[in-house]
Amino acid sequence: MRTILVTVGTSLLTNARRDLKKQELNIREIADYLRRTSPEKASAETNSLSRILQEGDKIIFLHSETHDGRFCAEALEQHYKDQGYLAEVCEISDLTYAESRFKMRGLRSLVATLIERIRRERQAQREVLINATGGFKAEIAYATVVGLLFDVPVYYIHEAFRDIIQMPPTPIGWDYSLIAEHEEFFEWLNEDLRRTADVEKRLRGLPRSEEIHLLLVEEEDFTFLSPTGEAFYEAYKTRLEQAQQTPLWLSEAAWRTYEKAAPDVKALFNRALRKLRMKELRISGSDRVQNSDCLVFPKGHRDERVFYFEENGKIYVCELTRHSDKSYERAIEHGVYRNRYGGWRQYY
Repeated sequence: MRTILVTVGTSLLTNARRDLKKQELNIREIADYLRRTSPEKASAETNSLSRILQEGDKIIFLHSETHDGRFCAEALEQHYKDQGYLAEVCEISDLTYAESRFKMRGLRSLVATLIERIRRERQAQREVLINATGGFKAEIAYATVVGLLFDVPVYYIHEAFRDIIQMPPTPIGWDYSLIAEHEEFFEWLNEDLRRTADVEKRLRGLPRSEEIHLLLVEEEDFTFLSPTGEAFYEAYKTRLEQAQQTPLWLSEAAWRTYEKAAPDVKALFNRALRKLRMKELRISGSDRVQNSDCLVFPKGHRDERVFYFEENGKIYVCELTRHSDKSYERAIEHGVYRNRYGGWRQYY
């Protein structure tokens, strides 16, 4: 079973007005127009759907917060329901003709809605596709970004060749190290409205702050994640959650350190171990050190350091250490070699 997320523009209304030579049209007239006109000519949405629609598909029409956008989406919804498809409409808040709202809020809302719908439909065990032919030009760009980050194929009609183009899911190992390194900052930013002055104060002195700024946008003295930042952060959270199925084992020594740790230190180790399960972060965030045959995670300006190795699809943690109590330095001095460790127990 498949679900197609369709961005909706106003080409249906534009084409109907031109062909019927009438500016004011009601829903019945639009319905008649859709029945009598070939899908290739009726609208961008029907044209593209005619190339990809299959029996049993569910269609969700995502429309702007405008009268014309809502009118077209509801007409398309009814048209495809009449043909026996499951169909519904979904309004994208703040996606309007007002430039500032469109740029600052509308595109963020589009990204958030696409992600929420992808998650919901996947939970229902449905394959998800994005048809980004209709709507504002910028919608195609951001729908494509979401598709790439969430492994969803994106379709649109190429203007020059008038043929359907597919952007397939791309097996790219995205570099999530920036978000992982500053996860606490992104969580804080996303929890509530944050004034720009407070954001700048928190960013001051953080490593890679210039890169973080590329994922932010300011509006009326508040700072938010940009549409790209929203997509990237949500994709990171999704990958992190998926990675928690990776088996992770702690040695007797690591468990001893973990169980004796104060609550704040234990929380620090929990966060590090959660990230360690994510393959992309292990690849980008691990180092080799002297006097050890293990890898050390994470890189960067972090207090915690985890000595680990991988074997047969499992991750084995030999030592949990920190810079602040010098346990990291002591571990290197004594040597961390995997054959010295035993008493393995699976982590949560």
